[in-house]
Amino acid sequence: MKTINKYFFLAMAGSMLTFAACSDDMEREPSPTVDPDCQGAYFAADNTYAYELDPESPTSITLTVARTNTEAAATIGIEVLTNTENIFEVPESVSFEAGQSEAALTLNFPNAEIGASYSYELKLEEGSYNPYADKTLYAAGDVIRIKWNEFDTAIFTDGMVSALYGVEYPMSWYVDAAYAEFPDGTMRVRITNPFHEAFNVDENGIYDGYPHIDASMITNNNVQMIINTNANRTEALMNGPLYLGFFLNESEGEFICGTASGMVEGDFPAGEVEYDAETGLKSIIFGNQSLFVSLSELWPSIWLAENPTTLFTSLEAWQEYQAEHPVEE
Repeated sequence: MKTINKYFFLAMAGSMLTFAACSDDMEREPSPTVDPDCQGAYFAADNTYAYELDPESPTSITLTVARTNTEAAATIGIEVLTNTENIFEVPESVSFEAGQSEAALTLNFPNAEIGASYSYELKLEEGSYNPYADKTLYAAGDVIRIKWNEFDTAIFTDGMVSALYGVEYPMSWYVDAAYAEFPDGTMRVRITNPFHEAFNVDENGIYDGYPHIDASMITNNNVQMIINTNANRTEALMNGPLYLGFFLNESEGEFICGTASGMVEGDFPAGEVEYDAETGLKSIIFGNQSLFVSLSELWPSIWLAENPTTLFTSLEAWQEYQAEHPVEE
């Protein structure tokens, strides 16, 4: 056995030597060298790139460009890769004084409309940065001018999960929700983390979260469910496909939902909105086959939700609806 091992290792050594000899004969192009006068420019790590701005806020944002070579004054060019509707006024360059390591890059957008989202993508000019350094060389983000107003009360009833699982219906819980109004009459409603863990239930049978999940089943704590109304505030659509940030069966994946219209061939109803000019939004009700639901491991297969998914902005409105729609035994 020792003899076999001896010859085995000799053979291995020979092959390694042969490989090394072949490697010496290979010709490789040298990696590009970095100019010793390179500024080592990059976008600072503490930059924020996505903004939701109050309509009364200044129509500008400021990014920080930094550099590692601070010996002399320098000017670094800025290349624009994306600029939605050319809404952003982007300086052609940023300048540094000798000894200065950071400089401000201000993007102005005075013509940005309220409620519209605008994207930008910028890059530092070639030669101004070290391509081998672990630094941020691109800046990409979006800006929207919007004012969110929190609802004092928001009660959510889900009809989507029951389209796939035999869970109790109806089941309602409190959610964090806000709305924004736009000049064209449309309204946008945002529900933050609609499916969150429950700990208690009140005397009305309304939970403080979704009782069928716990922390181990939540995959995302920053889900934003967005619902948009038409200008008359009579109909609503839910943005999708929206990953809801939780699962009931891990092997089947995370829940996905959204408005059925446009996702499934055929005509499907929009959500019904009840709105009063004096008291504001009362409810949004997505009825039979208004929404679709799926699971990430089964996507793109989808199912239509038959049970209504609802949002009420007062306990009284929720109680009135429950009284008019008793649960069938």
